[in-house]
Amino acid sequence: MNCLIVDDDPALRSMLGFSLESEGYSIWEAASREQALACLSENDIQVVVLDMGMPPAEHSPDEGLAVLDWLSSHISKIKTIVLTGQNVEATSYLALKHGAFDFLEKPIDNLSLLQAVKRACLFYDQEEKLKDQEGLHKVSIDVSLGEGVKQVRNSAEEKLVRQVLMQTQFNVHETARLLGLKRENVYYLIKKYSIDRDDEAFSD
Repeated sequence: MNCLIVDDDPALRSMLGFSLESEGYSIWEAASREQALACLSENDIQVVVLDMGMPPAEHSPDEGLAVLDWLSSHISKIKTIVLTGQNVEATSYLALKHGAFDFLEKPIDNLSLLQAVKRACLFYDQEEKLKDQEGLHKVSIDVSLGEGVKQVRNSAEEKLVRQVLMQTQFNVHETARLLGLKRENVYYLIKKYSIDRDDEAFSD
């Protein structure tokens, strides 16, 4: 998997890059929005680790949001993990609304980074397989402005599970295989979101 690290701090970029390279990821680096967009246009990137506060607006998420908006318009399949250091709740919520896959709060620990990137890669692979083999497309997130970070994540998770269950005609074993989960995890998600095979969506 190819990962792009976007951060204006060269020491942090180097540390994150070393951690990911040691796990077998191929790494690109960018220090600004302009460098990031150039790299994304020229290379096949699957995961972006993106700092939200970069020059010339280090104390606002504007630069990070601009990258997210570009990705949503041009390469929406890329999974972006945003790094937040200030106003974590508000910034992470904005990032998720603009298409981010996940977020990490600074300072970043190595285990959290690796887990987040691994999860992003898993979802990237599964969405590509679903599009190629099963005819499914990227899950869109539609939430109201009053909802917070947890609700945004849950909305995305529920929509993905519902789409795959619909595609497999509520076959739990096949749904688990396509999502890369255990069957008990799928049963848990069905219960969590009160998904009923008799719902109108599954009876069409």
